[in-house]
Amino acid sequence: MARTRLPRDDNNHAIPVLRFRTGSAQQFATNASNSVVSSAIAEGTRVVTLLCSVNSYFETGGEAVTASANSHFIPAGLPYDMALGADLSDTDGYHRYVAVFTAGGSGIAYISERE
Repeated sequence: MARTRLPRDDNNHAIPVLRFRTGSAQQFATNASNSVVSSAIAEGTRVVTLLCSVNSYFETGGEAVTASANSHFIPAGLPYDMALGADLSDTDGYHRYVAVFTAGGSGIAYISERE
């Protein structure tokens, strides 16, 4: 997979935005009864955008990752861009799953991979 590069403006300064990867969007039902885990995020993906239709909690990690009321909070309707690893120069050890647990009721979580 190619390295992620930021687009540049007319003064050759990097613009901090990445395009959405074609065909790499997920949506899944979430609820307050249990943590729901996404499908695997494509290997090599460094950044994703998460949006939840209801107030929710989330965690990133391996296939067994879970989210709870003690996890990171994301308000309903707020798109949140996040890196999936600590070092953007390589993708070893990157998280490939997102777990979501709603703060109440049921909803939909949307994940868009960036490149």
